[in-house]
Amino acid sequence: MAIKDLLVAYDSNESSISAAKFAARMAEKYGAAITGIHIYTQVKYESHVRHWIPEDVIKNVRDAAIGVEKSVADSFTRTIEETGFKGKMNWISSEGRPDTLMPRYARYFDMLITGQFSNVDSSGGGSVSPEELLLRSGKPIIVVPQSFQAIPLKEEAAVAWDGSRSAARALTDAMQILETKNRLDVIRLISSDEDEAKRVLPEHDLVAHLELHGINANLVQIKQGRQRAGQVILDHCQKTKPDVLVMGAYGRGKFGTLLFGSTAQYVLKHMTVPVLLSH
Repeated sequence: MAIKDLLVAYDSNESSISAAKFAARMAEKYGAAITGIHIYTQVKYESHVRHWIPEDVIKNVRDAAIGVEKSVADSFTRTIEETGFKGKMNWISSEGRPDTLMPRYARYFDMLITGQFSNVDSSGGGSVSPEELLLRSGKPIIVVPQSFQAIPLKEEAAVAWDGSRSAARALTDAMQILETKNRLDVIRLISSDEDEAKRVLPEHDLVAHLELHGINANLVQIKQGRQRAGQVILDHCQKTKPDVLVMGAYGRGKFGTLLFGSTAQYVLKHMTVPVLLSH
């Protein structure tokens, strides 16, 4: 399935501006439409408080919220236009809880692109965490680093591969992107305490599988040593600067619950390239 419909979470801060610029690069390449979205929450008053607030004050608060929404929409349009993108562009402004509505809207698009999260462990209140977006939307998301520079795509990518279910899911969800790249680095970390369930199977070669899809794949095996897995992956990306890093997001906790993996958390916190996550 071709990439034709991108959704961008946008609130005019630096991270969302970076996401919008990356989305414009993707949309330009794939001939896709871009839709910006901002979820906002109106001020709500307890009934006993609302009784004492004059109607003109309530109206002024609502008008101010409308003004803010217009400024965010204008900022999105301006950011996309500055990239030189000439394709179809849309805007959605919706009132409600971001952690509920954002995933629901994402289901109607090919993928969601968002800026770097300030706190990848946060999942409470009205904030949106990458965990919630992945679990609730059923779509892959691309997280763009705050430091992203809108330069032409290199047409190179990387995938963090450990043989796990989540890595396989991410690889499959990213195939529509990877098949258009000139080169793909398959990053494989070698550690002494490797989980048997994630061991590379000798009877089948992942690189050979990718080559059947027309992908110029290159296996990069790196000894992890005492470094964090996330740091080793990011060190390689810092040297090669791929357009996107593909990785699975989840592992199993002690009681069988799904947890945001420590490697994914580290990468999202220290990322230097856009990261495609899938569940």
